[in-house]
Amino acid sequence: MDSIRNSAGNYRLALAFACSVFLQAGSALASELTCADNFPAATKIVKLGMSTALSGPNQYLGLSMSQGVRARIDEANCAAEWRRQGIQFELIVLDDNYDPQIAARNTQTLIEDHKVVAIVGNVGTPTAEKSWQIANEKQVVFYGAYTGANLLRLNPPAPFVFNYRPSYDQEMEAVVADIVARGIPIKSIGLFLQNDSFGNAGLAALQKALEKICGDCQQDIFQMRYERNSLKTGAAVEEFIAAEVKPRAVILAGSLEPSAEFIRFAQRLSPVTRFYCLSFISPSALQKKLVVGRYQLTSSQVLPEQSAMTAGSTNATGEAYTNEVYREGYMETQLLLDAVAAIQGSVTGETLRQSLARLERQLPGNPGDQQMMNNVWLAQVYNHEQSGVAASVK
Repeated sequence: MDSIRNSAGNYRLALAFACSVFLQAGSALASELTCADNFPAATKIVKLGMSTALSGPNQYLGLSMSQGVRARIDEANCAAEWRRQGIQFELIVLDDNYDPQIAARNTQTLIEDHKVVAIVGNVGTPTAEKSWQIANEKQVVFYGAYTGANLLRLNPPAPFVFNYRPSYDQEMEAVVADIVARGIPIKSIGLFLQNDSFGNAGLAALQKALEKICGDCQQDIFQMRYERNSLKTGAAVEEFIAAEVKPRAVILAGSLEPSAEFIRFAQRLSPVTRFYCLSFISPSALQKKLVVGRYQLTSSQVLPEQSAMTAGSTNATGEAYTNEVYREGYMETQLLLDAVAAIQGSVTGETLRQSLARLERQLPGNPGDQQMMNNVWLAQVYNHEQSGVAASVK
C-alpha cells in the first residue's frame, strides 16, 4: 500500500518532519505563554491576512484554522528570537461566510487597505478560486489554503501560490486503492458532492484515479449533488433510494453538516455501504455529528495521525489537541515563520515568495511544485456505540 502511505515516495522522512514540528509545538503550548521583558518595542510589523468562514455552516473550519494560525503567531510574538529583531506579526482575519464573492472582496481589502504580505489559511475551494488570482496578481503570497483542488496546483505553479497540504488527487488515489483492496467493484462507487468547484474537484480527482485502473469506466460515476451552504440533501438521498443497486462505497466531497445528514439517511437504507470522506471534513467533527447508529466511515487525512504525535499534549488553556484543522493551521504557520526567519532584509511578498520556494525545495516531495506536504493517511472513524476512537488504517 505504498501509494497510500506516501505518494511522494518518501514516507518516513516526511512523517518525521511533520511529527517533529508539531511535537515541538505541543511542548511549547503545554504551559501558559510568558513574554520576556526588556526588549525594545517592535519596529517591523509583518502583516498576514486571512479571509475565512467565521459564520455560516462551515464556521467550524474557519474558526479552527484561524485559531491554529493565531496560536502560533502569538507564540512568535512572545519569542525572544523575534523580539530581539524588533519584529512582530499581525494577523488580520475577515469573515467570508464561505462565500466566494465576499472572499474576493476581503482579499482586496487585506491587500490594499491592510498591506498584508501574505494571505494565509483560506478555507475552501470556491473561495480560493476567487482569491488566489487577486493575490498572485498583486504579488502577495497565497499560502496554506485548506483545499486540495488542482486550481491551486498549476504546472508550472502560479508564482505566489504555495500549498501546505497534498492535493485531492493524492487523497483520492489513497481512497480508491482502499476501496479496490476491499474487493468493492468500481461500478459500485458513488459520489456525494457539493454542487460547485469543490465538488467538481472531487469528481475530477475520482475520475483521474479510476482512469489509471480501468480506463473509460470513470465516465459512469453515480453522482448525488447538493447546493453549497445548504442542507438540501433531499435530492441526493432520493437518488440514492432510487438506485437499483445501492453503492457499496460512497465518497463524500462535501461539507460537514450535509455529509453527516446524508450518511445518517444512507446508512439506514444500506447498512453495508462504506463511506469515505476527503480531509476537508474534520473527522473529529464528523464523529461528533454521527453519535448514533453503526456506520463504516473512512477519512483521508493529510497530517500524521494525532494519537501518534500528540498524546498528552495540551494548549495553554489545558484543552487537548483534538481538531485536525487547528493542527494544520498551527503547523503550516510554523513553516511560514521558518521562511520569514530565512529572509535577510525587508519582508515583502516577493522576498517571502523566494524564501518559501527555497524552503519547499528542501522538503520531501516534488521540488518546485510549491507544495509542502505529500502524504496521505486513511483513518477509520467510529462513533461512541462502536469504539469512540479514530483508528489509523495504513
